[in-house]
Amino acid sequence: MLRFSRSTRRFATPLLFAVVSLIGIGAGCGEDGNEQPEATAAPDASVDADETLGADAALGGDAAVESIRGNRYCEVLVAFLEAGSVEAQVWGTQGLNDCPESAWATVDADAVRDAFGATGAVLNGPRHWLIDEATAEIPSGSPRLFGTLEMRLLATLTLGPGMTSAMPYVERTIRRDSQFTFHAGSEVYELVAPGGSVYVMQSYARIADPDLSASDLPGLGARLALPDGWQYRARTLDAPLVVSTPGEATVVQDELQNTYSRHIVGG
Repeated sequence: MLRFSRSTRRFATPLLFAVVSLIGIGAGCGEDGNEQPEATAAPDASVDADETLGADAALGGDAAVESIRGNRYCEVLVAFLEAGSVEAQVWGTQGLNDCPESAWATVDADAVRDAFGATGAVLNGPRHWLIDEATAEIPSGSPRLFGTLEMRLLATLTLGPGMTSAMPYVERTIRRDSQFTFHAGSEVYELVAPGGSVYVMQSYARIADPDLSASDLPGLGARLALPDGWQYRARTLDAPLVVSTPGEATVVQDELQNTYSRHIVGG
């Protein structure tokens, strides 16, 4: 397992993550109705344990971990049609850089799509972490440039037939093996579904609202068009909160494209 923190950037390979803000790719057609080239298969994004660093190696033993809460990052989702579903590779800057605005401006979705021979590509950022620590196993492979911005493959998102990533409050599955930790004393923001499922905000986005800030999050529920029976709440933790996702993570987004991970108590 690999741990990522602000104090270990030169060692850390990125985590995942994220979630999509959008796609809605039609089979064989673009948004303008023009037929697109047939998509090639998505390259393998499986985890290679031999390629991952151990947390102790990355941190030098018992080194203290500085919170990454507030850190900025960006992602690009590269989508391929796979037997009627969409497989979206998640490439991100986590652990490599903080996505400088000047470099982010050089990333062109059409150029990325063409370079990968993909069905489509989506820019997903900038975003800011709300977690304090994260550990994850990551896919093998080296970073590559998107424009002038260095990114690395982090995870894979699957969208079933008829599903688009623009749908808020709909569960999606990301293949990743990770653990997010929120420290005691941190404020967390949660969605609670009618059946009792709890989703903890892992990052907020400056995509739909470029001016959204951390100070807006405690009262964000007043802005959200929550489905019937859903609740938004803010609370301060008395003890650390750990969200573990061994193999698969279940995530939702709100209409502002903020991302939440489902937390299973005792999981």
